[in-house]
Amino acid sequence: QWLQLHKVGMFAPDLRLYQRYDTWLETSLRREPVEFFREIFTNNQALDQFIDSDWTMVNARISDFYGLQEPKGAGFQRVSLKPEDKRGGLLTMGAVLGLSSDGTRHRPVHRGVWLSEVIYNRTPPPPPANVDPIEPVPPEGDKITVRQRLQAHATDANCASCHAGIDPLGFAWENYDAVGQWREQEIIRTGIGDNPTVDPSGKMLDGREFQNAEGFKQILLEDRDKFARAFIEHLSTYALRRVLTVDDDDDLALIEAEAKKNGYRVKDIVKAVAMSDLMRKR
Repeated sequence: QWLQLHKVGMFAPDLRLYQRYDTWLETSLRREPVEFFREIFTNNQALDQFIDSDWTMVNARISDFYGLQEPKGAGFQRVSLKPEDKRGGLLTMGAVLGLSSDGTRHRPVHRGVWLSEVIYNRTPPPPPANVDPIEPVPPEGDKITVRQRLQAHATDANCASCHAGIDPLGFAWENYDAVGQWREQEIIRTGIGDNPTVDPSGKMLDGREFQNAEGFKQILLEDRDKFARAFIEHLSTYALRRVLTVDDDDDLALIEAEAKKNGYRVKDIVKAVAMSDLMRKR
């Protein structure tokens, strides 16, 4: 529910474009974040690991897909990551990157909306009803990235303010295609010229800048208090089976303070929510 994994496979990847994708891979990718969460919870690790980690949980199919060392043993195993692996944390997992795609291409805006909802628990407003979709590159046009087409689209006065807050959250993952594979260039099937190099840089509304996904992760780690509050809100909503209200703020603040004192360790957070007045008053 928190990660919206029910959306994985909602738009089946076009197998003509993503020939390595199959049912086994999709099933494995859907399990990867679940196994990752279980490992963090079991070992009572800090929330930071969800943002960035030097390890992940993979089976043989995922390790081959990501180009990682094959795990020693059957099923999902914990493996170490190196910087050149371009993985770590939830946000570089194929399921997370793929659930915001449409089966043919990645969608930076949808990635940004997902991240805003999951990491910050903030749902951006819906787009105006009369906004035209982004058109594909015409056969006679120059090859340009989805990002470049989106930036031209977002100059519309009705769109600019929302896009300024959403788009950077999605642009950070431009090095990952619609199924989560690493790439340096965006494959454009129509148009003239070479496939363009992707640009994963961006600027947050508060002025903080990043050059790539790793730099963006550091910004998210700087916002760990906001992420912790959002995680607690998501967890409390799930446990209470209702929408939180302003009347819950004091109880949430107490949980947050306890969690921070304990280094934002996940099992401790779950225990704090379970033992809180929120649950006693449900």
